[in-house]
Amino acid sequence: MKLQELSLPETKNKVALISIAHADDLLLFCGGGVASLIEAGWKVTVVRATNDRWDSFNLNESATIETNTKEFNLAMKHLGISKTIDLNLDTDRLGDYSEVSLRTKYIDIIRDEQPYLVLTFDPDSYLYEDNEDHKKVAVSMAEAMWTSGFDKHPGSQPVGIEPFLPVARWYFGREVAKPTHYLDVTVFIDKLIVATSLHRTMLINMARQWWLKGRTAGVSLDEFFQNVNNDVRFFAEMIVRQTRQKNARSRKYSEIYRVIDDAGVVSTLSQLGEK
Repeated sequence: MKLQELSLPETKNKVALISIAHADDLLLFCGGGVASLIEAGWKVTVVRATNDRWDSFNLNESATIETNTKEFNLAMKHLGISKTIDLNLDTDRLGDYSEVSLRTKYIDIIRDEQPYLVLTFDPDSYLYEDNEDHKKVAVSMAEAMWTSGFDKHPGSQPVGIEPFLPVARWYFGREVAKPTHYLDVTVFIDKLIVATSLHRTMLINMARQWWLKGRTAGVSLDEFFQNVNNDVRFFAEMIVRQTRQKNARSRKYSEIYRVIDDAGVVSTLSQLGEK
């Protein structure tokens, strides 16, 4: 199936909600899409499910939470994010967390923020996804995006918040199972590299994982790991460029999404109502 080029929604309600599991998910998966929305004047709120308490090397748990949160806020500020929401759930434990409880939190956020567009993990792209946190965020938010419109689904605040439904969804993933669109993000690559490099603690831990695999394979990655410790920017650049599919002919970078946009249905129903 040939992918369509993705255009930003045409709407007066320029409000977007980004739902991620970990601090670095946004820049790894949809940073270009978010940057394009912000450039177009959208108000963007990011909800981060976990506290990333174990994503570090040579730091204790409390220092890891504090440092990753600080770096997350710096990275979001660099992108121009309007607002961040931290649910502070334990990282790498969402597999045991109630899907209904997480859905309830998302219902509250959707009704409060009233986004036209939601970007989150694709609930159907499990083929290459081994992170249970990603999966739980995906299925909980996907269900919240229709249950938030039911007046019998009260969320955690049964009084005072009216039902609300987003119109559009951009689903991303490690490997989107049935992608529909690509978004050219070439113009934002340098901005994404700088923002990604602000996640220094998580990048060092990621490099440590490669060091461990090298040791298992009998390959020394000591110099690589030391270089990342000294300056993470080159590693951030490598990740940003490798996670955006590059067209060899045009030399452009793009992000891949499965897009569901009900604007056409809304327009059709409006026309029927006028008859």
